[in-house]
Amino acid sequence: MKMEYNTASPLMIIPEYGRHVQKMAQYLLTIKDRKERTRGANTVIQTMTQVHPYAKDSEELRRKLWDHLYIITDYKLEVDGPYPKPLPELIEAKPKRMEYPVAAMRYRHYGKIISGLIKKAMEYKDSGEKDALVESIASLMKKAYMTWNQSSVNDQAIISDLTEMSGGKLILKDTTKLSNVYVPLNVKPVNTFNRKNKKNKNNRGKDKKRRHGGF
Repeated sequence: MKMEYNTASPLMIIPEYGRHVQKMAQYLLTIKDRKERTRGANTVIQTMTQVHPYAKDSEELRRKLWDHLYIITDYKLEVDGPYPKPLPELIEAKPKRMEYPVAAMRYRHYGKIISGLIKKAMEYKDSGEKDALVESIASLMKKAYMTWNQSSVNDQAIISDLTEMSGGKLILKDTTKLSNVYVPLNVKPVNTFNRKNKKNKNNRGKDKKRRHGGF
């Protein structure tokens, strides 16, 4: 019996299914009877589901498997399958490159969300609802400012930026609420790992004293 090496075999089209599935799929092309070929194709699909045992009853998966079977046979397979044969130009087409949105922002540290909120607030008519929205925006601006600048911030600078970004249409009437916005500075995260190790060391020390008659 002649030894068959994978290095001498054709390249795997979809490696995840293994070489045996590829051979089965290629064998389907040699079956002349269409009904027999269709029956064989369903058998190959059942074998391919073993790669996805937890989703074998999924309609989306079954369609994907049939698409893969057509791809493995280079779209030459002609059977009465449950789904139409996919078009090679659609399957193999490369997606269009997505353009990254670039917007010129003078106050980048506030972010696009706050900029959008300011534009939305400018559409409101003067009312208590608009004043409350302006107060919320100013508070968010202060928090965003402190995220980038870990030091004290002058509330007047926030008010000035808000006025300039809105073209003078938004005015913070109650400045006391902005002064009450609390932003923790230089907060160090709690290292629970070190605290746990320290506790374990203390417990080991107590156990050692007990074994030697100590308390």
